[in-house]
Amino acid sequence: MKEALSGLLNKYHVPEPRNFQMSTSGSSKGLSLLPGWMWKEAQLEVNQVPLLTWRLKRKFLELKKIVEDSSIENVCMLRFCSMGSSDEYDLNSLLYREMDLCEFIGGGKIASLQAVLNEDRNGNVILKLGNGILCSVEVSLRMPSGSDLVDRHEIIAQRGIASDLVVDTMIPQHSVYSCTERGEMRYRDVDMELYGFDEEQIDQVRSAFQVLKQTELRQEWQSQHKRLVHFMESVFASGKEQRKITFNNAQDI
Repeated sequence: MKEALSGLLNKYHVPEPRNFQMSTSGSSKGLSLLPGWMWKEAQLEVNQVPLLTWRLKRKFLELKKIVEDSSIENVCMLRFCSMGSSDEYDLNSLLYREMDLCEFIGGGKIASLQAVLNEDRNGNVILKLGNGILCSVEVSLRMPSGSDLVDRHEIIAQRGIASDLVVDTMIPQHSVYSCTERGEMRYRDVDMELYGFDEEQIDQVRSAFQVLKQTELRQEWQSQHKRLVHFMESVFASGKEQRKITFNNAQDI
């Protein structure tokens, strides 16, 4: 992935750092890049930049634009669902992503939350953004081993509904299905410049490229990482204590 990233940097004439790596083991002399949910601690070294990879996915950018342009009027609720297998994900990683998407798409900061969790395998979190939008986030780790992440993101407004899946579709579709005697193979082409990488690797390379291109994102995403880790801790505290948690100043968490 580092080689592919270097190729993009050279192609688009973006200065390449002298020493960088896409891992958590970066030294103080080099830049370390990795998806934010892989870091479990809020404290990061100056050289460690958490990648909010989903923020560059086309479907989420389009949903954000629908809200910003008021293509649907008076958004009142976000309904998000994310399900994966326990051998690849944990509740922290799913919650980290979905709570960031609530703020990113909803255009507000989390002001309060209440959670119900079941044995660290399932969870439902009700969030309220500072702009009044309610968010329902469902997460689960009960998918079969080796399954792809299954998610759905729906925006409900007083006039209009938007979703990242076609109406009545329960799981994301692939571009090509190959059915042979050996079984079914599925393919989804999402990036012509990064052919051969899977979707998660493409997201990492693209977000790393954006961070190196827009250096102001480094501090922004580091600050957001700190907030998201705090929210994750609050989710588990809410589930354990069975209470609603309110944040007095969501902007400064």
